[in-house]
Amino acid sequence: MASFRSFVDLLSPSQAVPGLPAKKYTLQRDIRMNPIKEFAAFEGKVYAATTRRVYLSAAKKALKIVGKTPENCGSYQELLASLRENLAQKTLPKALRIGPLLSFLDSKIPKKPEDIPDYGPIRAWVIDQIEKETKATRKALHFIRRDLAMLACLCVAPEKGSPRRWPKGALTIARKGGGFEVKLWDKPVDTPGLALALLYWHTWRERLDRPEQSRLHRKGWAYSDLLFPNSKGEVLGRQAIHDALSRLSVQGEGGVRLTPELIRQAFLQLKA
Repeated sequence: MASFRSFVDLLSPSQAVPGLPAKKYTLQRDIRMNPIKEFAAFEGKVYAATTRRVYLSAAKKALKIVGKTPENCGSYQELLASLRENLAQKTLPKALRIGPLLSFLDSKIPKKPEDIPDYGPIRAWVIDQIEKETKATRKALHFIRRDLAMLACLCVAPEKGSPRRWPKGALTIARKGGGFEVKLWDKPVDTPGLALALLYWHTWRERLDRPEQSRLHRKGWAYSDLLFPNSKGEVLGRQAIHDALSRLSVQGEGGVRLTPELIRQAFLQLKA
């Protein structure tokens, strides 16, 4: 009898058992979702280890506050609705960084074509502004070039996470014909305005490798292996990309208030 019951338990809900009353059976395997494990795996592809720990800790704390556990939190849609409701009611601390968790949960919910946002105008506006600011002056200060190049990186390779931690070798320039070929993470940058912003920044970074130039700048900066180091040659602070975005005016197309995450989502849509 025990073996027969085990057989029945493994049947899918649509299968019927001759001689038994009509009844639906479910798999005995653990098929419940665990959003924390899935979120950790998802974020691991995008963010650095320290950033992942911050977001993962925030996700666990948020679930605890709303009275959920990873093993018992309902569907993606139910959990997302619960978190958004608690945010609206200010039950969750404003400083709790659960934006990436909300984006992850939203990405797991099947959407109708008409529900998918059109990021085209945002992409067009950001590219146009980066190109306009890049061409505004040929003698811009280095931190202006840096900020525009960081934004260009966010557009070209949004799946790589924050450019703040990228190695210098992620950006390469090679002569091609009568011009230059700009590559980011070994992929050509085809958008002229973004390529120009990256070319200008690469030129400045290359100058720092010359002995006479390193004496003019802080040595920690000059010999850093990072693409966008701070003055000590270390990783820029989290606020750096937000400050860079302010150069474009954070009020985007159609009155939308732009954030680095919104730009990343807009360009990720092209890679979906």
